[in-house]
Amino acid sequence: MCLTRSLLARFYGSLDFSLRGLLHFKSLAALGYPFDKVLLEEPWRTYDVLTSLVGRHNAELILTMLHKWLNNNGCTIDPETLRKYLTTKEMWG
Repeated sequence: MCLTRSLLARFYGSLDFSLRGLLHFKSLAALGYPFDKVLLEEPWRTYDVLTSLVGRHNAELILTMLHKWLNNNGCTIDPETLRKYLTTKEMWG
């Protein structure tokens, strides 16, 4: 599978500064560590953490952005498989 932790980090880095800042500081307040730590160390928690930080609707919007970004950057993946990767530890081997 083409989805990797480093690709998730590249996507995060491609977001507008204001969105990254929002996720960073909300994550610091809620979890005690920055959001990119989730992407790099526990990517299977990404969707649940996003939902808790910005709500389900906004998490879905970010997931849609990620899906489009991945497909534009050579990682063709369908939305359901992407969701499985972002919610299931076993998908990461």
